[in-house]
Amino acid sequence: MSLRWGIIGTGSIAHTFAIGLSKAKKGELVAVGSRAKETAVNFGSKYGVAADKCYSTYADLLKDPSVDIVYIATPHPQHCDVAIQTVQAKKHALVEKPFAMNEEEATRILAAAKENDVFLMEAYMYRCHPQTRKIVELVEGGAIGDVKVIRANFAFNGYEHSPDSRLWRNELGGGAIMDIGGYPMSFSRLIAGVASKTGFKNPTEIKAVGHVQPETKVDEWAIASLAFDNNISAQLFTGIFADTDSSVFVMGSKGSIKAPSLWRPDIMGPVYIELTEAGKEPQKVPFDLPEPDLYAIEADAVADAVLQGEKQCKYMTWEDSMGQVRAMDKWRKEIGLVYPADQ
Repeated sequence: MSLRWGIIGTGSIAHTFAIGLSKAKKGELVAVGSRAKETAVNFGSKYGVAADKCYSTYADLLKDPSVDIVYIATPHPQHCDVAIQTVQAKKHALVEKPFAMNEEEATRILAAAKENDVFLMEAYMYRCHPQTRKIVELVEGGAIGDVKVIRANFAFNGYEHSPDSRLWRNELGGGAIMDIGGYPMSFSRLIAGVASKTGFKNPTEIKAVGHVQPETKVDEWAIASLAFDNNISAQLFTGIFADTDSSVFVMGSKGSIKAPSLWRPDIMGPVYIELTEAGKEPQKVPFDLPEPDLYAIEADAVADAVLQGEKQCKYMTWEDSMGQVRAMDKWRKEIGLVYPADQ
C-alpha cells in the first residue's frame, strides 16, 4: 500500500519534497495546490501530475477525494490556517517546520487534528534519517557515558538572496531562528531526552543573544544556551547571514559524538558519525543508508505511521512539537524577535 499525496505551496521546499517523494517506496504525488492555476500546472508538470489535478486554490485540492495526505509547504505564517483547513477536510497532514509561529497557533492545530482524528506531523525530516537514529542508539547504549554537553549549529550565507526573499521579511516569518534554528533546538531536546530515556526533554532555562536587523526586523544570527533538569547543558548557534560549520557534537563522561552534516546529509556532506572514546582515537561509526534522499526517508516514515493507523509519527510526536514551539518562543523572546502572529 502507499499514500496519495497532495502538495500545497510551490516554493523551493515543495520541489525538494516532490523530488524526494518520487524516490519513496510508499507514496506518490497526485495533486498540487497553488494560488494560481499556471503556477500549479508548471509545478505539477515536473512531477507527472495531471493538469486537472493542479488546482488554483488550496480549497479545491482539499476537496479532491484521491488525496490521502497533504504536505504543507507555504510560508511559515500560513502554516496554521492551512493545516487547520487540511485536517478539517479529513486529510492527514505533514506540515513543514516550524508548523506554527507560536504556541497559540500550535495549540489550535493540534486541537483540530485531534477533533478530526487524522495524522499530523511537524516535518523535522532529519529526525527520520538513519544517521540521527544511529546517534540516538549510541547515546542510549552508553557509548559516551552520561551526556554532559550538546553543541549544535546550523547556518548558511543568505546574502545571495534578494531583498524580496522571505528570509529578509518579518511578515513571512523570516530570520534565522524560524528558518533553521529549530534544527539545533530540536536536536538538543532529542538528545537530552534520550539521555533520560524519555524520548525528548524540554529545557528548564534558555538564555540567548542575537542580532535583529532594525530595518527588516528579522534575526541575522542568534546564540542560545540551554539548561535541562538532568544536568545537561546545550549551546546552539543559527545564522542565515553568517556562514559557518553546521555540525552537532555531544560530549559525555566517557567520550563524544560528532556529526558534521546532520540536517541535510543528502546534499551537505560529508556524512559520517565520529565516535571518540576516552583515551582512544576517533572512529567512524557505520550505519545503513539504503536511500540517501532525506525527504524520501521522511515520506516513507510518515507512510509507515499512517498505514498502521497511527495519528502521530514516533520521530516527532505532538507533545514533542509542543515542547519545541515553547522553546522557540522563549528563544525569540530572549532576543526581542516578534512577528505579526505574536501581536
